[in-house]
Amino acid sequence: MDWWQIALIILFSIIIGLLAGYLLSYLIITLLRKKPFFKKREMATELEEPLKFTVPNLLAGLIKKRVTTEQPAKEQAKREAEEARRVREAEKQERKAAEQLAKQQAKREAEEVKRVREAEKQERKAAAVVEKPRESIVPELVAEIENNRRIATEPWTGKLLPFQTSAWDTSPDKIHVLPADLREALTESYTDIRLANSIVWLSAELGRRTHNLDENYMKLRTNIAERLDRIKPLIEWLGEKAT
Repeated sequence: MDWWQIALIILFSIIIGLLAGYLLSYLIITLLRKKPFFKKREMATELEEPLKFTVPNLLAGLIKKRVTTEQPAKEQAKREAEEARRVREAEKQERKAAEQLAKQQAKREAEEVKRVREAEKQERKAAAVVEKPRESIVPELVAEIENNRRIATEPWTGKLLPFQTSAWDTSPDKIHVLPADLREALTESYTDIRLANSIVWLSAELGRRTHNLDENYMKLRTNIAERLDRIKPLIEWLGEKAT
């Protein structure tokens, strides 16, 4: 055989050997991957890998532990702050309610004192009139005032009743000589009486009956009754003097 034939045979032998070795290695690796040992080895490798970073892992654990420890403390402090805020709010509401109650009590006491003083003032005025006689009042005006007081004090049945003003309108000279306080009270009363009569006229003549008109009529009735009740003793005394 020639030298080149020998060289060609050797080259083919090497190529065949490499191919056989590659195939054998591939089969061995495939078999090892299918066995549990390979998986255990992989898991062992994964568990061993973090050991290479011991210091960073230790620092991370300490930081995590500190955060975990500080979190409940922060939550507790937050709850305590919220509870303190609720307590302060409740105390504020209590103080506010106490102040309002004190103001209402003071207002009621002031109104009671005012009523007592007003009653004493009316008593002194009536006593002064008895001690110092003044001009008498015409009987027609006395009867008209009493009738108007009766209309204002009777329970309201829903009907708008007119008040009388004829004696007041026709006796300006007799009214002028009455005591100043009595004349002022009668003037205010008849002013409310005219307003009430205007509401009655609107309701009867124009057919305009509304809840607002009824409410205003009731307020005027109340004012008229209060004023005429206050001057009733003086009116009765002057009426007796006239007779």
